[in-house]
Amino acid sequence: MNFAISPSTIITAEQIPYVTADEAFDLMQTALDRFIRLIESLTAEEWSKPTACTEWNVRDMVAHQAGGFASGTGYREMIHQLTARPKSRPGQPIEDSINALQLAERADMTPAELIAELRQAGEKASHNWAYGFRLVKWASIPHPIPGRLSMRHLMWVIHSRDTWMHRLDVCRATGDHFEQTREHDGRINELVVRDLGHTLPMKLNGRAFTLALTGIAGGTWQVGQGNPEAVIEMDTLDFNIYASGRFSYEEGISRARFSGDNNLAGLAFKNFSVLY
Repeated sequence: MNFAISPSTIITAEQIPYVTADEAFDLMQTALDRFIRLIESLTAEEWSKPTACTEWNVRDMVAHQAGGFASGTGYREMIHQLTARPKSRPGQPIEDSINALQLAERADMTPAELIAELRQAGEKASHNWAYGFRLVKWASIPHPIPGRLSMRHLMWVIHSRDTWMHRLDVCRATGDHFEQTREHDGRINELVVRDLGHTLPMKLNGRAFTLALTGIAGGTWQVGQGNPEAVIEMDTLDFNIYASGRFSYEEGISRARFSGDNNLAGLAFKNFSVLY
């Protein structure tokens, strides 16, 4: 298929504006509100459904979210989760061991108790992540996906993205409708593309492609330097599922369309990896 997209109609992924503290708070609150509305509607049977995160069912995913928001309620809980977590294996992201602690500490909680914890911790954590924790926002840590991860980026972008993605996970597991609006879901997706635009160009050898994502939350961007030599078109939700590692390469590529230089498109596609 031939895609005729004028370079003048798109911006580069690197030019996507970053969030402010106020926007980060709004994104987090909306992501949390939608997540809670979804899980409150689940039947007892749906809480035990398996998810794309293969070691977790829906209840485990909610427990992780409750633990994640609890970590934002203050320095004491943040330090507790960092120090009480199991020791990470070599090469294992630190969040994996933190997630394990969150689930272990909530193993005996009922769905109603997990929802109550989310409600209690949610707004405080969202406010702290947006406006507080000033002593640590300047810090960054090594991470296997972005290379380095700043605490401000974790708090302003990754936390809302994580809640958004897990809402999609739950909807895929249960067959429930995934609520979308251009304002919220489009901005979440745009910030995913922004992250990709900062990590992928170094692997493209000075070349560029056009990323055309369809659906309510979609858009069109250039990734890389110079004139785009290929186009990758994909549904926006499929793109996020693949970029987060939930689709295999084979499943992802079956849902994408390439035009132009297929070798360049294939190289880029193999390196679609973003932190969620």
